[in-house]
Amino acid sequence: MDNENASCAYDDEENAQLSPLQRLPVEYSAVFQIFLHICSFLDGSTLVHGLSLVCKQFYQILKNANSLWKARINHIWPDASYPLLPPASPDELCWMLSYVTIKQETALWKQQESRKKRLFIKKKSGYMNNIMNAVSLMHVNGISHAVYTSKTHLFYKELPQRKELSYEIENFGRIKLTHSSGIRDLTAIDNTIYSCSMDPNVKSWMLTNTGLVHQRTYDLPRSDRFSSLWSPCMSSCPGPGRDLFATGLDCGTIYVFDSRSRNNPISHYRPHTRDVNSLAMNAEYILSTSLDKTVSVWDQRAGRTMKSITFPGKAHFPTCINMRRDLVFVGTRTWDKSRSWDFPKLHVLNPKDDFKLVKSYSTEHTKNITRVHLTHECLITSSEDGTVRISSLTDPPKPIATLRSEIGGINDMDYLNGTLAAVGSGIKVWCPKLTCSTKRVQRNNNK
Repeated sequence: MDNENASCAYDDEENAQLSPLQRLPVEYSAVFQIFLHICSFLDGSTLVHGLSLVCKQFYQILKNANSLWKARINHIWPDASYPLLPPASPDELCWMLSYVTIKQETALWKQQESRKKRLFIKKKSGYMNNIMNAVSLMHVNGISHAVYTSKTHLFYKELPQRKELSYEIENFGRIKLTHSSGIRDLTAIDNTIYSCSMDPNVKSWMLTNTGLVHQRTYDLPRSDRFSSLWSPCMSSCPGPGRDLFATGLDCGTIYVFDSRSRNNPISHYRPHTRDVNSLAMNAEYILSTSLDKTVSVWDQRAGRTMKSITFPGKAHFPTCINMRRDLVFVGTRTWDKSRSWDFPKLHVLNPKDDFKLVKSYSTEHTKNITRVHLTHECLITSSEDGTVRISSLTDPPKPIATLRSEIGGINDMDYLNGTLAAVGSGIKVWCPKLTCSTKRVQRNNNK
């Protein structure tokens, strides 16, 4: 009993030392509403990086004050609904973190739009004067690298640190004749890059201190039914511990490989009747688009085609696809006799609802969309019109920034850890200048 009384007395003494603000209830009381009203006069950065760190009580109040953060997001996008697809449960979305990420990414891309100088690797005579078809960004040992292609050659370059940023770079590594025909696409797993081309094999290259070193050649089985066999596209599973990659062929077949095992594919299937032109995959599904105007969903666990999607209306030809666990974007072009391929559109599929088509949007691109990429709070699209457009993940998407290149039409684009690279008649890289708060948000997003 004496110990209990001593403990209670200690607790009472500790509570007595707390200020009235520190004893604020988390539930909706009058004092709680007054506290939120005071917070409404402070900017978001002060609330998140200052006030929420004062004590656990302040953190819990601000974290659970969804109405505060919803109002601030609505102020940023007054004519749009956020998020684009509603979460399955109210607790699934952290509104405070979403607000901070939106503010940081919006400021970052607007900064890029206004900057006159970018990291630009110029065209040169010889190999660099050729059109580049593919680019992939890699982050190895804390250093970012760009790997890109020109015809049958691979090029690689260590990107400079942001504090040492040089805007024009001419020195780059090159591996000649990596394939017997033009390289069409690249994908990366950890420190290894995979390339596919118009010849019947896939090759892997490890990035070392001395450059790219050839590791393995994966042979694509030939079929008597198809005289032509080449790979227009590739994809790999994102995240650590994912070792699968896939390549799509001109005959409509998709081969799946395990990078840890033998050279032969571990599975294959044929969901299309024409060329596969884009792939996206995770540990559960492989999504593919084709010139036969369909999008196929392959269930890796069940080993079967789960769904085949055709977009309604005019002839929509899917050109690119990108998948997140909660969102899928498909870029299409629409044939019109009078204006040719002048109507690029974006379509949204919901992977949590049987990959149903839930939204379709027109874009400001004037030519074919070549790549779609989803960050935590932004939609990035590149186009043959020579622009990269950054948009919000709202309904409808709202423009944030338009990045214009000096490399003509963009054939491919990749994004990794805040760095964006695009290729056409050259390669252009946008390396944002990070603030301390931006770094903090990126670390949280990468966890």
